[in-house]
Amino acid sequence: MSGYEQFRGKRLALVESMLHDAFYNGIHRARDFGCEVWLLVRGEEWYTGGRPLSGHPLGRVDRVVQVDTHDWRAVAGVLTDADGKPLVDGVLSFSDYHTEVTARVAESLGLPSQGLEAVRAANHKHLLREALGDDPANVRWRLVTRREELEAAVGHVGLPLIAKPPSEAISFGVRKCLTWDQVLDAWRELSAVRASLRGQPRPGHVLLEEYVRGTEVSVESMTAGGVTHFFGATSKELHKDTLLEEAHSFPVALDAGVWEEVRACVDRALRAVSYRQGPAHTEVMITEDGPRIVEVNPRLPAHMISTMVTDVCGTDPHLDAKLLAVGAEHVPHRGPGDGAVGGAAVVVLFPDEPGEFTGIDGTGDTAGTDSTGGEGPSPGVSVHLHHEPGDPVATRLDNSASVGFVYARAHSAKEALDEARRAAGRIRIHTRKEAP
Repeated sequence: MSGYEQFRGKRLALVESMLHDAFYNGIHRARDFGCEVWLLVRGEEWYTGGRPLSGHPLGRVDRVVQVDTHDWRAVAGVLTDADGKPLVDGVLSFSDYHTEVTARVAESLGLPSQGLEAVRAANHKHLLREALGDDPANVRWRLVTRREELEAAVGHVGLPLIAKPPSEAISFGVRKCLTWDQVLDAWRELSAVRASLRGQPRPGHVLLEEYVRGTEVSVESMTAGGVTHFFGATSKELHKDTLLEEAHSFPVALDAGVWEEVRACVDRALRAVSYRQGPAHTEVMITEDGPRIVEVNPRLPAHMISTMVTDVCGTDPHLDAKLLAVGAEHVPHRGPGDGAVGGAAVVVLFPDEPGEFTGIDGTGDTAGTDSTGGEGPSPGVSVHLHHEPGDPVATRLDNSASVGFVYARAHSAKEALDEARRAAGRIRIHTRKEAP
């Protein structure tokens, strides 16, 4: 992991955080290399549920600053001295709801940036569709801003289609519609949402996109010095009704020609939005007619995907992204076929019933064995929970309903996924219905 010594003496401001250990651990690994980390939060309760932040992994940063993280001027204000000079070497966010604010702050302070317009286009999905234009990886789409536009939009996009909020995350509000009545229901539901999950105002617009059939993967990449470096593709196992991501494995064993097509279309998409630097988690549908861009996310992926990349490729995307943010000259190294070792997988744990999380059974036997007898990583399984007893858990409507992950390493991605599924099949999640 050469190059990470460049962290020493640098100061990085992180605007909010995604949840789960991979993001917390990424902060502390940078601190271990000598980086001073400030965490900017609007409110601690988002992370602690009312518990003290001092007992939370995020409480172990060098400095916690409470500020309105929805207001870029307020964020810039706490990161500058009396003369308006930046107090930090970089500012970064992996929270979908704060990457745009962060890019605006970085550009206003003259700090390294992914590019404000690039982040805007990625976060507001209709702007990405506009930027892709007639690229063959684009799909038919329409942004519906009022009810009177709905029939014409459906006529253009066709059925079946996907309806979604144009500016949301964690698969919130994504609806597959097979009929006109389902489209109308989705419009009524989604157009009534006038705030994001983090409280930012929303106009109630609804994005309709062509439903394309194929195999969906995500592509993990890091752009540095105008060049995008690809770590590989991650499988996406989706629930048939909710379309939620239920399992992943890395790296997907794609035919060389298909992988080149996928890489090329992602590279074109990032260039179309003028993505300057940093991580991207791009969702792609591989169809009979070639790859199609689903979404571009200007951040590191969730669901322990970055952990899989680290374990398999030997580079740490959390550290790579933070180094670029503080202005270091850094080129991420290795990828599948170039020093990659084995495979990894994760299965997402969802409760069967919503309510109060009371506990989990079946995690005692998580150690795998090397069934091949060959050299390389032996299968190993671990369980990672991000809920504690007493926490409320939701119905499986978006990714916030998960209570944890089963993670596995093995000789191949397929073997790791089999191990993770076997372990997940032994787990039982217990909830207690909350009082009405």
